Amino acid sequence: MFNAKTGFYAARAAAIVIWTLLCPAVAYPAENVGEFFRSIAGEWIGICTQSTNSEQAPDKYFHARIAETNTGSFESSFEYYRLDKDSGELTKVGEETILTSIKPDGTAECKITGKGSVLVNDQPKNQEHEFDEILATAGEELQGHGSGKISVSGIPLGLGKNGKIQNSRSAWNLKDDILTISQNITISFRALLFTKKYDLEATYTARRGSDVASLLTAPVQVSAKPEGKI
Repeated sequence: MFNAKTGFYAARAAAIVIWTLLCPAVAYPAENVGEFFRSIAGEWIGICTQSTNSEQAPDKYFHARIAETNTGSFESSFEYYRLDKDSGELTKVGEETILTSIKPDGTAECKITGKGSVLVNDQPKNQEHEFDEILATAGEELQGHGSGKISVSGIPLGLGKNGKIQNSRSAWNLKDDILTISQNITISFRALLFTKKYDLEATYTARRGSDVASLLTAPVQVSAKPEGKI
């Protein structure tokens, strides 16, 4: 005998199954990633603290522009500066571009390219890098992992050539209009019969603005750090 109540629930269950098959539940997390990048669109200025193999390096200053170029596609450009000890002026030492695409599975694919000057034994050396990173939501932040390649010129025995970026991890956090990006990267260089590895750690802390020089008199006040472990 047909039971109206049972028939109603059966029909509703069937409808849910059909909806699930036709519309996979990936839109919500993808929207979260997209909304995060939309929330940080605009211009930022900040300071990057960094270390290599636990040895602290001089701070860098940066100016970032983040924009949505097409629906679900973002371009982030960074210009890096270092304080010249003699002149007291900021000197440009590098640049980097991050192209981010929001994917249907709820992740973001980032293609990162950059070039500039790095200090090796207090001597400036030119470097170029390129790597891919996958970002996904983790609580109220984004976390990512990736790999790629890097080349540093002027290193004896050609050690700086054909470097590999391994186990790149990052975390992006926005709180009280302070943007914080933490990054851990392992880089390995191979020459002849030996390999040398470097562990890099960096924290970018930024506020909205366009005048990098203003950071010299009013540095960014840190209000939050990424909650996830990277």
